[in-house]
Amino acid sequence: MAYFVADEAAMKRLMTSPDGEVGRYLTKLGQRVALLAKAQVGVDTGALKRSINFRLVRSGGGLTAVIGSDNRIALMHHQGTRPHIITPRRAQTLRFYSRGRIVYSKLVHHPGTKPNRYLTDNLRRVI
Repeated sequence: MAYFVADEAAMKRLMTSPDGEVGRYLTKLGQRVALLAKAQVGVDTGALKRSINFRLVRSGGGLTAVIGSDNRIALMHHQGTRPHIITPRRAQTLRFYSRGRIVYSKLVHHPGTKPNRYLTDNLRRVI
């Protein structure tokens, strides 16, 4: 007759340590998602691309892979935007380039943007 004796400390290390089997696997997947997400985002200034990060967090007795950005445009880029009006906040007029010329305007009717689901697309690819 065979008996199974659980080594509680070894099981905890396996499941909740970043160096355990689960932690290494989540790190590998999380880093891959972050790398693919960086490749998929548009590069206007590069700020959004640089802000995408990955970290492994202990939570609720386990590990969680957190991939995202704290950049204020990240959600708008990911979800897209509806058409909206842009007005100046700290000045009388807006200043921008259009067709190679500098343009000044009190408001702009922005047509909105299509979503670029750089996180969820790549999460599906990796998983």
